[in-house]
Amino acid sequence: MAFIRLERQADTVIVTFARPPANAFDLELAREFHARLDELTANVPPAGVVITGDGRIFSGGVDFKAIPTYTVAQRAQMIGHINGAITALYGLPTATVAAVNGHAIGGAFVVMLACDARLAGDTDAKLGLTEVTAGIPYPACPIEVVQAEIEPSYRRHLVLTGEIITPRSAHAHGLIDEIVAPDALLGRAVDLARTRAAARAYARVKAQLKRDTLARMQSIIAAGSDPMFAHWV
Repeated sequence: MAFIRLERQADTVIVTFARPPANAFDLELAREFHARLDELTANVPPAGVVITGDGRIFSGGVDFKAIPTYTVAQRAQMIGHINGAITALYGLPTATVAAVNGHAIGGAFVVMLACDARLAGDTDAKLGLTEVTAGIPYPACPIEVVQAEIEPSYRRHLVLTGEIITPRSAHAHGLIDEIVAPDALLGRAVDLARTRAAARAYARVKAQLKRDTLARMQSIIAAGSDPMFAHWV
């Protein structure tokens, strides 16, 4: 069963998490997300990529009910696919836009941060980096994105408290770029992806901006191991 749905609107690709009820990341979804992003890296959509969730939830993040049932090998695969997917998304050489249509918790919040632009529906959705309260530390590549994309004092607060915030609070702190009426969210995200991707030097300038963070992430991928893996066993 496919947990990632791809839809093309002209030259823009919409990537949708589709694992009800919460679109949470288990091993299969993480593997599929990684594979789809690698495909998009190899065949870059000319008019950008939009990431969203099916229904009224962006994603509940890592499925902490599934993790305890995994073998050590499966947990290693899970971390590998999370690191690979986040690295591919962060460095994708075109415009990427998160259309946050509902709750975005833990790893899903990191997916949002890994996009170049983040739009959210005007809802009371719950957003948060909840790893500290979930009891499982960040894989190495997601924490690189968190460190790069959130201002230091607010990053310290979010990461060490696991506080749940609203889209409007995230917007006030610069983590969400626009608040959009829910029924207009996806269309606005597609339009923004197309506008940004049309800039002639977009991919090159994006690579310049993210170069140092991506280099560290890519070295983690190349090493084939994550220093946090021992804490997932």
